[in-house]
Amino acid sequence: MKLSLIDEPELQFADGTHVDVRAGIAAFGTLDRGDAAVPVPIRVGLVGSQECADGVAAWLDACSRGIAATERRLRDLRPKFPGMTNDAFGTTLELKQSSTRAITRRELAEALAAPDPLREILNVFFEHARDVTARGGIDVLVIAPPVEVFAISDGVTDEAAEDRNEAPGRERQPDFHDVFKARALELPVPCQIVRPDTYGGGSTRRAGRRQPSLQDEATRAWNFHTALYYKAGGVPWRLVRDPKELTSCYVGLAFFESLARDRLLTSVAQVFNERGEGVVVQGGNARVDKEDRTPHLNSKDACELLVNAVASYRREHKTTPARLVVHKTSVFDQVELDGCRAAAKEVRVELLELISIRRGGTRLLRTGTYPVLRGTTLAFDDASGLVYLRGSVPQFRTYPGMYVPSSLEFIRADGEASPLALAREILELSKLNFNNTQFDGGQPITIRAARRVGDILKRIAEGRPVQSRFRFFT
Repeated sequence: MKLSLIDEPELQFADGTHVDVRAGIAAFGTLDRGDAAVPVPIRVGLVGSQECADGVAAWLDACSRGIAATERRLRDLRPKFPGMTNDAFGTTLELKQSSTRAITRRELAEALAAPDPLREILNVFFEHARDVTARGGIDVLVIAPPVEVFAISDGVTDEAAEDRNEAPGRERQPDFHDVFKARALELPVPCQIVRPDTYGGGSTRRAGRRQPSLQDEATRAWNFHTALYYKAGGVPWRLVRDPKELTSCYVGLAFFESLARDRLLTSVAQVFNERGEGVVVQGGNARVDKEDRTPHLNSKDACELLVNAVASYRREHKTTPARLVVHKTSVFDQVELDGCRAAAKEVRVELLELISIRRGGTRLLRTGTYPVLRGTTLAFDDASGLVYLRGSVPQFRTYPGMYVPSSLEFIRADGEASPLALAREILELSKLNFNNTQFDGGQPITIRAARRVGDILKRIAEGRPVQSRFRFFT
């Protein structure tokens, strides 16, 4: 075994590089600031109750002037939000009254009193959302439900599960976010669902339930505005890559049970490049092995999935990647290996890396008060090891989490990369979540995205067309 510490990966912004998202945007601007693909201004549509719509509008106006940091000791960890300005984002937000639709109290009251209130609430919000987007002239739609909507049913998010060191992606009760996102794939623009907690419109926190503490207002502003920038077509940052490195296509593969539970498991994949551009690629049926009790694909479906993934990459980049990296949430069996290798041969990809990733059961201890450092890696042998994606951060001189961090364990089923190289890549991919500016993502974006897509796809009727861009799913 060998213990190592990986340096924090740097990110590329418009005019420089930095290890921290917020500091990088504030100092150097978003990666594609000023690019023609980013609308100027970003035209925002808004659907919510009158009280929520007014609250969101007032908060956005306050954010446009900047939000001061409330943290005295850890200002680098929780810095001020500068506002969506030309210097930082290269654009601003525009919310017109004509793009705002207020849902009446009567509509809400009737929906909440229905036998299936979640379904009725969904219908009310979707009809108004469809009317707003049908008018055209908006780039992203904000959905602002009142507290009562979240009180109906509120599942545990992957982020919340990670904060408590629970396995993300487990079965959750249907919630407004997931069912609306599934329905909203029919809309022409991405949606951002905002909770009342975000803009000061009330608390959705449940008494007696363990939940992460509410973020400070500047952090909430950072996360919300960066997500809107991404969903409107922008790319806020990317990984710093050596031009000499081989081009890589990253595929995250996870599994989810159909909503009706009439089929066992269905696979879903997410394709990424070093810019974090997400493309959804649906897979086929899966099976649970009687011996290892984990889900697997058959050879034909594994081959077809990766062939489609590389085809999507080729359509996006007009070239074939030299390297195909697959992150999977269960171990690879021989049947899957045969299918993946056949796909690599068919699409003429020279290097194939097949990596299974799961939450680790092994924990490392560090002398002193704080947990192990983020980036700490332990190689078990030449093909497996563990890496900490959350841990103490020297730059901030603290551990920014709430719970004792756990590691991710990985096993290379095929390929040539060393455990240290694989751990470094997993650490890098933990920094490509454009829906959040948090410094220390607890999962590589490959796995996070595949699970997030699965949460949405399971609520869509089979055969219905879906959007291919990941920004529609977040």
